[in-house]
Amino acid sequence: MRILIAEDELLERKAMKKFLQDNFEDMIVVGEAVNGRKAIELAKELEPDIIFMDIKMPGVNGLVAVEKIHEMLPRTKFILVSAYDTFDYAKQAMQFGIKDYILKPGKREEITTALFRLRKEILNEERLEEEKQQSEKLLNESFIRKLMKQPLEDDAHVLQGQIYPLMKAGYFFVVTSDNILEEKRATDIFKKYVPDFHIVFRENSVFTVLMLVNDCVNKADQLLVARKIQIELGEDVFIGIGHIVDSLEKLSTSYREAYTASFQLKTARKSNHGFMQKPDDKHENIVSSIVQEIEKGKRNDAIAIFKDHALQLTASDKESLYMSIQTMLTKKRIAIVKGAVFTLWSNEDWVIYLNDCCNKVNEYYQSKQSMTIAKEYIMSHYMESISLKDIAELVNLSPNYFSNIFKEEFGETYIEFLTEIRMEKARELIVENTYSLKEISSIVGYKDPNYFSRVFKRYYHSSPKHFHDSIVEK
Repeated sequence: MRILIAEDELLERKAMKKFLQDNFEDMIVVGEAVNGRKAIELAKELEPDIIFMDIKMPGVNGLVAVEKIHEMLPRTKFILVSAYDTFDYAKQAMQFGIKDYILKPGKREEITTALFRLRKEILNEERLEEEKQQSEKLLNESFIRKLMKQPLEDDAHVLQGQIYPLMKAGYFFVVTSDNILEEKRATDIFKKYVPDFHIVFRENSVFTVLMLVNDCVNKADQLLVARKIQIELGEDVFIGIGHIVDSLEKLSTSYREAYTASFQLKTARKSNHGFMQKPDDKHENIVSSIVQEIEKGKRNDAIAIFKDHALQLTASDKESLYMSIQTMLTKKRIAIVKGAVFTLWSNEDWVIYLNDCCNKVNEYYQSKQSMTIAKEYIMSHYMESISLKDIAELVNLSPNYFSNIFKEEFGETYIEFLTEIRMEKARELIVENTYSLKEISSIVGYKDPNYFSRVFKRYYHSSPKHFHDSIVEK
């Protein structure tokens, strides 16, 4: 830790410095000040962690210096040193959160205790700051991942309000390179040219950069920024640019444009930065046909079309195919097949990938069918005692997987859905006024009338009896 000693007496300064050097290996005296004004100057220059501050010094005294330094460096800790045991000094020091007040000549035990306490306090603050930065980084990463997907998740707007409330528009850069880019260097270069809103996200050898802008930006501005960044990063770097959009919902399109453009540039090697080029119509139809067959779950047809045209498809076409498949899967909320386009080296890799995608699609349709069967069964057997385990076994799924799929399909849990069916039927029976409330409880699947009454009241904000009486009175 870095320590500054502010003391007008030479012998006192040297004695304190020697004591610190002899007893604390992790503490370095980075400066010595002979008065308050010098202490302020050195503190600004050296940014010490701890300052030993003599109160009575010529010119600017210690307390004034503490106030000035505290304004500049609120994290810096102070140990006040004085030959005068006065409460007024201690009281003034407490305004700045200073708890360590040592009388001259300072005792070794007092100085050691004060330093240990401050070291612990500083290390704890550093830990909390590191955790805060890590939390912010994870939040930013979560936000950018959501913006890359389609459809946009509901909480993306909430995150945007928390992190970037002033955002008016945005666009993506996707950076690829022949060599591994050093993350800190790349991040620093982006900050240099995009000082306001941006996120840098790295996955394998691809950098995804989201520009969140407040002012008017046009395509010329985008190209200029990309060119400046590319020059500093090197000639083996390719920057794909997505078009500027004015809503979170459209940012996934900007990402796909930037991603495709970066690989088009890397393949063509005619330019190092630019926008996506529209693929050849014939090749675009081939890509579209493969995606359509995958969307139907027809693995044989999808693979056959790919094999028939594999030699015609360029690296850019395959990149477009990959992005189109991922977009289709995301729209259907199907779990994305693991892997990235640059892991698909051979046609055999692509066949395996297309096969995996079709498996995911077929699982999705099977789940949809299972949910239809489950829903119909619940609506026909709501009066029976059917548990989550029972209904999951009916459609040959694990209870946990069934529960997740059911909620995703119908927007509510299995229990919420069953309760809704039962409560609607109970309400109909009460309105008919044919059965007693105890009989209605049994008819809709509740053996305990008291429990039925509590559920009904929670659902309709009225007890069954009160609801019945209100119907009869009418």
